[in-house]
This record gives sequence, structure tokens and C-alpha cells, in this order.
Amino acid sequence: MRVLVAAVGKRTEHWEGFFAALAASQDLEVDVVVADVTDLTVGWLEAIARRHPDRFRFRVVHHLMGEDRTGHMASIAYAPGSWRTWPDRRPDVVHLIGEPSYLSTAQAIAVRDRRWPGVPITHYAAQNVVTAFPWPFPWLERRAYRRIDLALPITSAALDVLRRKGYRGAAHIVPLGVDRRRFAPAQEPASGPFTVGFVGRLEPHKGIAELLGASRAIGSRLLIVGQGSLAGAVRAEAVARPGEVQLIPWSGHDELPALLRRMHVLALPSVEITQRNVLPWVRIPLREQFGRVLVEAMSCGVPCVVTPVGEMAEVIGDAGEVVEPGRLAAALARLRDDGEHAANLRSAALARAELFDWDHIADEVRDGWRELVTRSTQSRSRPMPARAGVS
Repeated sequence: MRVLVAAVGKRTEHWEGFFAALAASQDLEVDVVVADVTDLTVGWLEAIARRHPDRFRFRVVHHLMGEDRTGHMASIAYAPGSWRTWPDRRPDVVHLIGEPSYLSTAQAIAVRDRRWPGVPITHYAAQNVVTAFPWPFPWLERRAYRRIDLALPITSAALDVLRRKGYRGAAHIVPLGVDRRRFAPAQEPASGPFTVGFVGRLEPHKGIAELLGASRAIGSRLLIVGQGSLAGAVRAEAVARPGEVQLIPWSGHDELPALLRRMHVLALPSVEITQRNVLPWVRIPLREQFGRVLVEAMSCGVPCVVTPVGEMAEVIGDAGEVVEPGRLAAALARLRDDGEHAANLRSAALARAELFDWDHIADEVRDGWRELVTRSTQSRSRPMPARAGVS
């Protein structure tokens, strides 16, 4: 079975484990087309292609209006004529990573219509807020809904948004995953002084101020991995609390597992904000769509403490605690002082991480593709009914 995957934007790096799992499948041939991605993404695509040269190929195509220019992936557009560099072979399925409203989604659908009419389309979706985008994005979105054969939202909230915005087709929830071979627990739980961890962008909506205050209040160590506008505040905290606060810039997936294993707990005290980064008069609620680092932490045996913002509570289930803003310090102190509670959450985290194994998720998606291909083949082979007067 041949699958063409089209993806745009910096978040394409979230799918490294998915692509690797697909490439390892003996019955798949995968072509990936990407645009406006990071050098890190290109690096791991090259590594997968080297491991599976007969089953995995990729190409980076030119784009217009990148995410860095506009602040939103919806505006990323493939450069005119770039579709000519896409693979020539007819795929059995076209899989799109990018919301239905994106310009790149409309372009990828147009390529399918022009070159491979009738090939089924599947679509990833993560948007967990119903947002009224300016024209032409709503029109593009409705047009995409009519062509998608199977939607693959990453959470129940993303599925709800699809339904509320008019998608009536088949859908199956497929979460983001984790490479459990790479993100594996240490032989023993983290030792030494109680350490609270954070991985993510250092921005106000991530709850950085409460994180710093809670760590200070309970006297814990703080290990922060990330970059952003509040990096200065973190560095100032490190100066005020020498030896207790450590800031590490973004790390690759090769370094992150070891950093997570140094943490006794991962805290993501996010808050919801409204952004205006596309057009100043368009208010876009910003809340956590998933929290990929949560499944990576759970796979390392690290319990999580989150706020009830976005879909983080759904992701961690019983493998952590959900606290209201302002209650972070109390939850962290309990994990520090109650060894039995902490051990129970570590066990729950490891068990829950199994649900997010990329190999398992790739199997689910592959099963959905096979069903679509079978249905499409049967439809093409079914004889046309005779019309009146025609024999």
C-alpha cells in the first residue's frame, strides 16, 4: 500500500515516531512532502530514509508565507508550481497533516484532484477551539470537509470541533504518540533533592510565573527545558536561588529522555489566553491541544501535574493530578512528601504510556487506510447500473 503524506509547519517534528513506525511496516511505501519545517525535522527524515530506503522517501518543497512571517500555520502555502516536484507514483491514500482550513490543505487536495482523482484522503486534526477565521479560510475548511474520507482528530475535543464546524464524515481519534524505546524509565526513580520539571515554551500562557512561585514556596529544585520571552525571568530566578534553578535551551529527542528522568514530577500549569497573531481583529483562543511532553514524561515514569486547560487532563488520565490555577504548590508538596502517592502515580504513568506507543498508533492508522483502500477498490470495480434504454 502506497501512502503520500503532506505536512507543513514547525510542529511536523511531533510526528517523527509516527513516520518511523510507518517506515518500519513491511507492507507500506511512504512518500512524505513537507514545507516550512525545521532543520531538526529534515535531519530525522533523512535518518528514517537511510534506514528504510526502499519504503520511505521524502522531499522538502518551496513555500510562501511561512509560519515565522505570519505567526500561524494556516497561512503556509506551497510555492506556485511546487506540486510538480511531488512524487509521480499514484498513492493508495493521501494523508494530510494540517488543519482543514489551511492553505496548504487546499493545495494538497487540489493536487490529489488533478493527479490522482478518487484516491481517499485522511486528515489529522488538532484544533480544540471553534474559531471564526476570516475569509477565505472558512470556505477552504468547508471545501475540505466535503473531500476528506476519514478524519483523525487527536482528542475528543478536536473531534467535537470538527462536528460543530460541519464535518459529517467518518472519524477516529488518534492521539499523538511516544517512542517508548527512547523514552524509557530509569532503573530507579529520580533520587536527590525533589526536582520539579517543565518542558515547553517560556511564554505567559504556559504558567511560568506560577511555576516559579510554587517551586520557591516549597523549596524544590526546578529544571526548565525551553526558550521564550520569559527566559529572562527564569534566569533571574536562577540567580536569586543559586544551585536550585536550572534553565536548559531546547534539546533534541536524543537528550530529552535523560532530562525527564532527572525530574520527580513534570508540571504544566498552563492558562488560556487569546491571541491576535494573524489579524489584529481576529481573536483566537489559545489552549493546550495535547501536551506531547506529557506522554513522553509518562513513558519515562514521571507523574504529571497540569491545570484543566485544553486537553491535558484527558491525556494524563489517572497518571497525574489536575489542579486549578493557584493550587500548584500544594500538589507538588504532596508528591514530595507522600512517597506512596508518588509511587502510585509513577506506576500509573508507565501503564498509561502504553496507550500512546507510536507503533500501536501507526497500526490503528494503517488499519483505517486499508479499510479505505478496500472500499475504494470495491467501488471502482462495481459495474455501473444500466440506464433505461441501454443494454
